[in-house]
Amino acid sequence: MTRVFFQTFGCKTNQYDTEFLRTKMASDGGISVDEPAEADLCLVNSCSVTAKADQECRQFVRRLLRENGRARIVVTGCYATHAPEELRALSPRVEVYSNAEKNNLPACVGFEVGPEIYGLSRYSAKARAFVKIQDGCKAPCTYCIIPQTRPNYWNKPVVHVLKEVESLVAEGHGEVVLTGIRLGLYRGVLDGENLDLAGLLKKLVRLPGKFRIRLSSLEVTEVADEIVELAAANPKICRHFHIPMQSADDDVLKAMGRWYRFEKYQERIAFIRRHLPDCGLTADVLVGFPTETEEAFETTYRRIESLALSGLHVFPFSTRPGTKASELAPISHDVQRRRVNRLLALAEKLRADFRARFSGTQREVVAEPEGQGWTDNYIRVSHDPSVASGRLAMAAVP
Repeated sequence: MTRVFFQTFGCKTNQYDTEFLRTKMASDGGISVDEPAEADLCLVNSCSVTAKADQECRQFVRRLLRENGRARIVVTGCYATHAPEELRALSPRVEVYSNAEKNNLPACVGFEVGPEIYGLSRYSAKARAFVKIQDGCKAPCTYCIIPQTRPNYWNKPVVHVLKEVESLVAEGHGEVVLTGIRLGLYRGVLDGENLDLAGLLKKLVRLPGKFRIRLSSLEVTEVADEIVELAAANPKICRHFHIPMQSADDDVLKAMGRWYRFEKYQERIAFIRRHLPDCGLTADVLVGFPTETEEAFETTYRRIESLALSGLHVFPFSTRPGTKASELAPISHDVQRRRVNRLLALAEKLRADFRARFSGTQREVVAEPEGQGWTDNYIRVSHDPSVASGRLAMAAVP
């Protein structure tokens, strides 16, 4: 029996990858432990989307080296792919495996895994279950390192997606979150029929059981009319879309290598609202890109305010070596921080305004052990604590 400690940094796709590795290792006697000091093997699934993510990973690996002098220390993920030498330099004990090697990592470290493990049957200690259906990105974004760390497109076979979701629902997960690096580019085949993401969703909503499906993130050009219309017609699809924006200034979007302009984003938001007036709409915004002038930032601020989204994920620009944007002179940290704080304050107001729209109403929620959960349109609320974790129930929005 091998005792394994798992640590994940980064996105939902990474979280799924870790859970899949846990499942594979458990099939050959791997036992998950909660403390690094108890482990024979410490596995870190890293992120490299920002310099801070790299730093956090290095700090954590140093902690593992201090707290457990005998365990194998294995690092995989995007940082391990992008800068393996930086991790190996921490200690001769650190073993590094790239994203390309991640799927075979259990065998690399001594586990015997059967070919029948194609997905998850349960998601440990989680009410909501993530299901990775796509990987890879080749977008031209000038600030992003991910196309270098996950360059190859991959799609989970449709039959495996259906079986995995059905198994997770049977195990009591009332919400399944579909994840991918470019989720909207999903393509699959079932019984000779070519399916895109909308086609896959049509198959999923026909599965038996009381459950709902949430889409983790979709690029604005991949929010197809059919997906929105399907969500409007079928309550099994959550009324929430997370659509990265990054900037609302067209000149900055162009310098970022983004392939749309604000008018396109605005049009998609309007289309969604026509069909789903109660839909939660959240966005990523990257602040302090090197070409973002004060005027460009003010344009972004005003336009985001006018869209009245339900929330924002605000990130400061971080230079990633090897990207085109790393060749540009960064703006000052103080200016960046001031802009970030302004948008964070706006994000708080947007969340409060959206929540107030539904105050006093009942919404479907997926129950979590601590007595709180997410509504279908992504509002955090309390629920009846007697409802079993993972089950769907109605709860009041205060």
